[in-house]
Amino acid sequence: MGTTYYVVAVFDKPWGEVLEKLSREFKYTRELAYQRERREEHLKFIFDMRGFRLVAVGELHYELKTTEEDSFDWLEVETYSKENMTLLQIGVSTGRWLFVLSPELMKFLGKLMRVGAVLICGYTDDHDLRDAGFEENNQFLFYEWLVETVKRKKLEIVPSDVTIVKKELLDLEDGLYELIERPGREEEEYVLIKRLDSYKILVSVRESDLTDEEGYRELIEDKAWFGGDITTLIFKRIGKKIKNEFLIKRAEEYFKAQTGAEPY
Repeated sequence: MGTTYYVVAVFDKPWGEVLEKLSREFKYTRELAYQRERREEHLKFIFDMRGFRLVAVGELHYELKTTEEDSFDWLEVETYSKENMTLLQIGVSTGRWLFVLSPELMKFLGKLMRVGAVLICGYTDDHDLRDAGFEENNQFLFYEWLVETVKRKKLEIVPSDVTIVKKELLDLEDGLYELIERPGREEEEYVLIKRLDSYKILVSVRESDLTDEEGYRELIEDKAWFGGDITTLIFKRIGKKIKNEFLIKRAEEYFKAQTGAEPY
């Protein structure tokens, strides 16, 4: 059936309020209740849902342009509620997701920010969550971790290669930081932290992509990195701030090439 790419947005508001705002930002259509109930029964049969309730299933229509000079505009949305908090699971089952232009993706994420998302990240359904340190391959363990992170108001681990959080969750100034992996890492990896109004965006990048000329050229020329990166789960801690001006300059140039934004 192929890979499904999920963007996950967590809100510290009740689900009814979130869906009302979602409908103002997007063309959003809710499906019939029996379809939601059938889907929830299926999930409960497979997973321990960790106290989450599936409260709505719908379709979100928003045109996303790709590097292939085409577009698509249909995304599946499942809305989960837990302890007066809401989690949107937005799924795309077409490989064209990996060709979405990064500025287009940023516009899409900007609309989720206007809806009020506190944390936005992603993963794919072919990623084994045990590789990220979870005790079993259960998406609701991951969702539980995201909700608890929002409740604690502190992001200690970067979940995906592109992550967006309310600035209150990340008490770090803008800059390039080391990413700390579990033992056995093969190369250095960094995360660039940038301010986006009341949010912070975290973008990870490997050292080799900044220092190898061919890899760096690909980073700059390929305008669709963020679509794959936001759905790549990494689960790494942020370490010390990097002072290497060469690496900082290249990371900033990569960010600008993807988003069109001027470095701060």
